Order: sequence, then C-alpha cells, then structure tokens
Amino acid sequence: MTKFKIIRNIILAAGIFFLLITMANFTGMERPNLSPGENGIRTIVAPLQSGATAVVQKFKDFIGVFTEVKTLREENIALKKQISELKHEIDLYKDFALENIRLRDLLEYKSVHSGDFNLLSAQIVARDPGNWHKTVIINRGLADGVRKDMAVVTHEGLVGRIINVTSRASEVLLIIDQEGAVGGQVWETRETPGVVEGKGDGTDTLTMIHLPHDALIREGHTIVTSGLGGIFPPGIRIGKVTEVYEESSGLMKRATVEPFVDFSRLEEVLIILDVNEAYLLQQELSQQSEEALEQ
Repeated sequence: MTKFKIIRNIILAAGIFFLLITMANFTGMERPNLSPGENGIRTIVAPLQSGATAVVQKFKDFIGVFTEVKTLREENIALKKQISELKHEIDLYKDFALENIRLRDLLEYKSVHSGDFNLLSAQIVARDPGNWHKTVIINRGLADGVRKDMAVVTHEGLVGRIINVTSRASEVLLIIDQEGAVGGQVWETRETPGVVEGKGDGTDTLTMIHLPHDALIREGHTIVTSGLGGIFPPGIRIGKVTEVYEESSGLMKRATVEPFVDFSRLEEVLIILDVNEAYLLQQELSQQSEEALEQ
C-alpha cells in the first residue's frame, strides 16, 4: 500500500467518524418531528450505543471491584492494627490492676505489722536463670539499710533471706531452695517439730524434716517460723501441710508443705530490717501459754 493510499484512508475514516458524530448530535437534539433518515440512523445507532454503554459500565464495574478490594484491604489492615493496640492497652490495664492489688496487700500488711517489724518494700528485678539455686535479685541494698541474713516476706508469708548485698541491690535465697532451710512449728499447737526446706525436685514444694514420730502434725495444719536460729522471727507463715508420712527407718516422720507464697508470681517483697522487742516478747508469751495449757 502506497503512502498516498494510507493518507487517503485516514482522511476517509476521519470524515466518516466526523459525520457520525455530527449526525448523533443532530439527531440527539430534542425536536417534535424527525425525518425518515434520522429515524433510520437512530434505529441503526441505538443498539450500538446501548452495547457501548453496557461495555463501558461493565468496565467501570470491573475497575470499581479492584478499587473496592484495595480499600477493604487497607481498612482491614488498619482495623487489625487498632485491635492489636487495644489488646495491648487491655493487657496493660490488667497488669496495673494486679499490681495495684499486690501493692495494696503489701501496704496493708506493712500497716498491720508496723508495731512488730521495721519493713522496707523492694521490687524483684532479676531471677537466677540456673538450676543450682533458687534466688532472686531485689532493688534494695546497703544504702537502704539492708544487711545479710535479713528475712524477706510478703503479705502471704515467708519468702527467704538475704545472702548477698551490694550498695543498691541484694540477692535473696528462697525457702524453696534446699539450702534455704528454716526452723518451723505447727501454728495450731505451737509445737516445734522440725526444719522446713525445699524438696529439691524442681517444684516449689517444701518438706518438713526431723519430725519426731509422735509429733502432733497432720494434713491441713499451718506451719510458721519457730524463731530458732535467730534469722527468721517467730510466727511468720510458711505453708500448709498436705501430707504426713513416715521415713523408711520408721523412727521419724516427714511432712509435705505447700508454701503460701506463689513464687512463680513473685514481684514485690518486704524486707524485715528490724524486729520489735515487744513482738518477740508476745511470741514467747504465746508459746509459754500454749505449753502451760498442754500440761
């Protein structure tokens, strides 16, 4: 095809297109009467216009679906982010609520026993990751008046004792460690039967050892500190007896004790800096009174 023919065809096509547009505009004007030629053109063009309109609408709908999907995806991402942030806030509120309960209980214990002990609050900042000893690190030290062998408690009961002290921190050996032994007695009878120590089986359970065969101890009894040894003041709650059994020799008994303190949730503690003499005298008088009643 020559260059002249190509140009001619382009001009012809443009002319036909211009003619169709002109006719469409002309026939589209509102008039009371249309000529037979106009009616014929409308009859021919109408289906084409309708088809073109349908195709264009479907294309718009198709594009609209993609736009809507994109919008929904963006909204979904935004909602997921918002849900995640709300869950985080809820978890924070729960933590604050639990912390508030713990601190309230500690303050109440501190207030009730203000005449018995000089108590210092502390927070656990680290735990021993090893399996050799069960210890925790607290954020109080020599600068706060803390010294080695001071007793550590919560409102629930006995936690342990200070074994190492620096200027601003201290290490606490927990009573659930086998090296954290403490003298114990049965609170209900004031009998001083033995020593409480960690069971050493990887759990937080305690064992009361060196019990005489005729010791008055049974399931459900409460075990408290006896005060023997001079480290732990007498009368501090340790745990509840869950089992009493004879040793293999048959000469002594042992007891399994469930501690009152939940060591897995331990976060705040109280250090007994000093014990009031009146408290020690009261404990001694209670002991003597129980012994007199037994006689």
